[in-house]
Amino acid sequence: MTDVASDLESLLEARVRGQVLLPPDPGYDAARMPFNAMAAGRPIAIVRPVDTRDVAATIRAAAEADLGIGVRCGGHSVAGHSTPEGGLLIDLSGWRGADVDPVGQTVDALGGSRLMDLDAATAAFGFAVPTGTFVDTGITGLTLSGGISYLVSSEGFACDALVGAEVVTASGEVVDVDEAHEPALLWALRGGGGNFGVVTRLRYRLTPLPTIYGGHLRYRGDGLVDLLERVFALDREAPDELSLQALTWRTEADGVGATVMVAWRGDAESGDRLLAGLLDHPALYERDLRPMSWLQIQAQNTPLPFGFRNYWKGHFVRETPAALAEALVDAASRVTGSDFALAELMHGKAHRIAAETAAFGGRHAVANVTAVAIWSDPAEDADHVAWARSTAASVEPWSLRGGGYLNYSEVDQSAARIAAAFDPATFARLRDVKRRFDPDNRFRFNANIAPAG
Repeated sequence: MTDVASDLESLLEARVRGQVLLPPDPGYDAARMPFNAMAAGRPIAIVRPVDTRDVAATIRAAAEADLGIGVRCGGHSVAGHSTPEGGLLIDLSGWRGADVDPVGQTVDALGGSRLMDLDAATAAFGFAVPTGTFVDTGITGLTLSGGISYLVSSEGFACDALVGAEVVTASGEVVDVDEAHEPALLWALRGGGGNFGVVTRLRYRLTPLPTIYGGHLRYRGDGLVDLLERVFALDREAPDELSLQALTWRTEADGVGATVMVAWRGDAESGDRLLAGLLDHPALYERDLRPMSWLQIQAQNTPLPFGFRNYWKGHFVRETPAALAEALVDAASRVTGSDFALAELMHGKAHRIAAETAAFGGRHAVANVTAVAIWSDPAEDADHVAWARSTAASVEPWSLRGGGYLNYSEVDQSAARIAAAFDPATFARLRDVKRRFDPDNRFRFNANIAPAG
């Protein structure tokens, strides 16, 4: 054991009541299991705190040992932020649960909660929170960097629903944050990522539970560019109640294909009228649209397993021209394995919420377009990474600012790409907030924003 690890172990054993795992310990490797096998860092220690006081004590110990701090909630960081190499990992993955206030129409959720925890708790009272689309995703990381759900066009991003939080800062101070207390920090938490402390509790504004007419439509063969053009045109003119996502892919059996995910906050009859241009497309070969509860629409996507190799790269785009549709179909024609290109379309309330209320930098994008490469054999790394990079490059001509969605960060993301996720004034303001709450950049295992000065 190194001197640093030995000193840290002594500090933690004296101050922390929760479980402390070091590399030789049974359970250490299971606790650090990476979502992305390409980002399998080895923390010096993993701490599973029992309460907020434990979190504060752990942070102070890390500061005394001069270590960077990573945080694990759901653990789904594609870039490996929840398996920090050489840092101290605070593991909140066991902190799960949500408490609904149906009168005030808010919900308080523990920092390690997953979407499924939040959805189940709020649906029981007739409410929902616009968060994400995979039920095993941790709500904290998702919310702090944006959050795109099937309600994005009618409710905005997950960070827009965040109205309060409990944060343990780099000094070990526990801060209750809302619009009246530390509003600058609340602004930064709405899109600035995990740069400002450990978020142990989140408070969301609720929306009445929607009944969704939705599901998926699948297409293959000729006419896919025309199909995507129709999807893009529909989203540009659609009411707030419609959310669309489009994927392009290729299989040995079906060749190049496209899937359109549909969520219409309305009835089947009006939904079919709205979707007529997609339903009568000659490339359509599978239709699965039906009335669903919110829990059913959320359960559509199969959770992505840990331990595969992942390289994701993309752009928020400012427009969706025909050339973008061509680029996505071309990307699918070059796919090997289970890679795919994803376009999450955004309009409506997502654009109307005032930009100054949140640090989130994708507010004015019309879509988040991402190349998603997932595979298992390390010998195929070069091919899959090259495909994702070339696909992202083909999308870049329509990029909002040259940056992508920080929840889908590539494992080798550059500082320039992180900065490009925000407009310059927002990024400067985030650096000022960082300097106030984490001047030594203790929280640097993230889409890192260095403190000003």
